[in-house]
Amino acid sequence: MKPSIFPLALASLLIGTTSCNDFLDQYSQDLVVAKTVQDLNELLIGDVYLRSQTVSYGMSQGVYAFVNLLDDDINTTLIKDKNKNDINTAWRYVVHPMFGYFTWQQDVRYNYGGTSNPEDNATWNKLYQRIAHANNIIDIIDEMPHETDDDKRLYHRVKGEAHFLRGQFYFALANLYGHAYRPDSAATDLCVPLKLTPHVEHVKNKETQFTRATVQAVYDQVVADLTLATEELTLSPQLDRYRLHRASAEAAGLLLSRVHLYRQDWAAAEAAAKAVMESRYCRIAALAEVAAGGALLRQGSTEVIFSQGANYIAPRNKGTSLSGDAGDFCVSSDLYSLFDDNDVRKPTFFSPNVTTDSISLSGKYERGLELNHVSDGFALRAAEAYLNYAEACAMQQKTAEANRALNALRTERILDFMPETHTGAELVQAIRDERRRELCFEGHRWFDLRRYQENKLFPFAKTIQHVFNVYSDNNYYVTTHRFLLPPGDPAYTFAIPPKAIEFDKVPMPNNPRHRREEVKIEKPIPLPPIGGDEEGSSDDSNGDTAQS
Repeated sequence: MKPSIFPLALASLLIGTTSCNDFLDQYSQDLVVAKTVQDLNELLIGDVYLRSQTVSYGMSQGVYAFVNLLDDDINTTLIKDKNKNDINTAWRYVVHPMFGYFTWQQDVRYNYGGTSNPEDNATWNKLYQRIAHANNIIDIIDEMPHETDDDKRLYHRVKGEAHFLRGQFYFALANLYGHAYRPDSAATDLCVPLKLTPHVEHVKNKETQFTRATVQAVYDQVVADLTLATEELTLSPQLDRYRLHRASAEAAGLLLSRVHLYRQDWAAAEAAAKAVMESRYCRIAALAEVAAGGALLRQGSTEVIFSQGANYIAPRNKGTSLSGDAGDFCVSSDLYSLFDDNDVRKPTFFSPNVTTDSISLSGKYERGLELNHVSDGFALRAAEAYLNYAEACAMQQKTAEANRALNALRTERILDFMPETHTGAELVQAIRDERRRELCFEGHRWFDLRRYQENKLFPFAKTIQHVFNVYSDNNYYVTTHRFLLPPGDPAYTFAIPPKAIEFDKVPMPNNPRHRREEVKIEKPIPLPPIGGDEEGSSDDSNGDTAQS
């Protein structure tokens, strides 16, 4: 029996696949033999990259689908007239099924009421499947003939892309299922199994097949993969027509700067981000482009350096997520209040819902498409390079450089903006606030909150409040529940899916999570800041729950 954790890891030159590219059409769809670099290129496209797509329903089984439901930028909306049964279909198809994730439950699989518990292993399984294919490509690519100039260029690109993808997927797994990077304990904190070889290592009678590597070991591997990817993709730059959906040196360098930022290696983060900023492919969208009425994140945007994977919050069907309609998710008032009125992102990203007074995420991504080209979890874009650089400089007391990068971004976001100068803790907080504004609903905020708690120079933590409104089968409002996530809560790290844990006779240790009870209060209450007043109150209930 193959381990469910690495179900597609095959031996030697044999690579399992379900793709249907030209090369694969010549062979069985279950077993193929790669003979050229072009063969590996097609395998990379079909079996390692995540497909860009727009999703109508079914978040629970999507890769990384839940990542924007966890933080303080989102809440749920209450119907204005509790005697009406006019609610959005999102309650039944999105909000209700995602109850376990949205309220940080011990077992995220269960919907509200515990009537359904689909598997929570989609992200775990699908990323490890792709890692297995990347391992196969990395293992054999040096043996593929690449004497001609064209083959050499393709060899370097495929090799670089395979290392980039393995690094990006391990980084995602590490930040979901491993503790946030702590410099003092990363060498002992448990992370995820680290599988780098192409062969199946299952031993039938062995009681424990898989062990969890340390956070340090996984991060070191991610850095090694992304460093090599940057080098290979610099030797053979990505073709312009493929840049959006295939990795480039800029994509690898930008992700590398984020990894260094997470592990508080400020000098390395600064250097990696600066190299990306100096590329002609790194360009902040101009003010006019942001304010033009179209979505900022779309195919053809000057902002986007790379994207793969689905978009779960810009749905094809109207009103399935973050519409602000009654019964749906909405933008938290805490986030919305951070934007000045002369900030062009405010009317571009958001719009007040006329039926509930809640805020919808209306225009950051293109909506209503059969195919959305920009993911809400796996995209990399120019603004992040500037924010990573600014943060890394601020942590090293390079005040002028940090302010310069921050002002460069804000100049293209705020009408009549006058450059500002911040210092010390105020500068760090200004960068964090800008990061929250700029990168909202792109899969950053949850991980930023995790890492801020571990920051050795400027630690920050807050309590998050999520409001969950309940409706009956005939769409009438029933009740409102409130849940709190305090700083340092075990729920900041996900439990490893049960099927991966149960595979071994002696299972690898899991991450502890506790049962979460609702907060019994009559009215929403403002919560005092924890760890200082850097971000103020975490009361997200004002516009988010209407007249709750």
